[in-house]
Amino acid sequence: MLKKIVLIILVLVVAVGAVFVYKEKNNYKTYQVQKRQFVKSVYASGYIDTADAVVVKSEVSGYVEKIFVKEGDNLKKGQPIAVISNQTIQENIKDIDYQISSLKEKLSPNSAFRKENEAQIEIKKQVLENAKKIYERRKTLFEKGLIPKEQFEEVAKNLQIAENDYKKQLDAYNDSVSTLEYQLKSLTAKKQSLQKELEKYVIKSPIDGKVLRKFLNEGDYINSMMQTNQIVSVGNPDKLETVLLVDEEYIPKIKEGMEVIVKLDSYPNKVFTGKIKSIELQSDRNSRTVKVKADVNYDFPVVVNMTVEGNIILSKEEGIFIPKELVNDGKVKVLQGSEIKEVSIQTDGEDYNGFVKVLNGLKEGDKIVIGK
Repeated sequence: MLKKIVLIILVLVVAVGAVFVYKEKNNYKTYQVQKRQFVKSVYASGYIDTADAVVVKSEVSGYVEKIFVKEGDNLKKGQPIAVISNQTIQENIKDIDYQISSLKEKLSPNSAFRKENEAQIEIKKQVLENAKKIYERRKTLFEKGLIPKEQFEEVAKNLQIAENDYKKQLDAYNDSVSTLEYQLKSLTAKKQSLQKELEKYVIKSPIDGKVLRKFLNEGDYINSMMQTNQIVSVGNPDKLETVLLVDEEYIPKIKEGMEVIVKLDSYPNKVFTGKIKSIELQSDRNSRTVKVKADVNYDFPVVVNMTVEGNIILSKEEGIFIPKELVNDGKVKVLQGSEIKEVSIQTDGEDYNGFVKVLNGLKEGDKIVIGK
């Protein structure tokens, strides 16, 4: 995690009293002016990750029934990784299958349901046919004046009743068939929906890669609404990237392509360099850091999740730098031959971790008298 902006003083930079401080014959010390470089950087800790790493999560909750992989296994896209318990869904599908089977049997051409209804329709049809015949005979007789009007009206009424009964029986049957067909269609759609939901309980790899880490074991409970829904991480360990967790307040100072210097605890005497390749657009609300990713040239073996410490180079300043304490009211005491002379200098006004940058007034090799 980022702590602060720091100044890295490269090899040439030393403090007062180091190798560039000389003790003259007349018992006073001098500081020899040298050109050097100051580097302003942002410090951040982080870790090594795979460039295409994916954390495979579960969309559903339940107990882990089976895990098919272990860390280090190679995976193909679509390959099953784990199965989450899904007894309730399977029981629902089984129940729906039973209902679908019953409906299909009922709607089959030779089912008892169809035969019974068709028999009732046939009876009503025969009654109607008989009523029509009686009606036609009575109509002829009525037209010839052989029967009274009341008898004719009675058979006409009976014909109307027979027609209504037949139509009601036929409509009721057709309505029943339509209802059953609708139920069958609805149950089939529900089954398809459950089968699609059931697929979520078989966790599959979204990419080709290697199992980098396994988060759960068989028998563990997984909650799809919690961070514990992680099952495995999959990626290519040959494609590495360095992730630095940078304090969000320094993000405006960082640009893609900036140089980064990285150290690892595993190689305490090694320094690795690289370039910033991307800056995430989202900050972590808890740590108030932003992930900054870098391509770093690791010429020694490294593995995923190794801890790193890095410095992102913001700027480099080269020139003549001297300790700030040697400057008094814009002047320094310079040893010229055997004499000490006050020399006016011009600085850029910046503080470089206790040093100032001299723009003019001194040159490389000059000796500044200390404490006289």
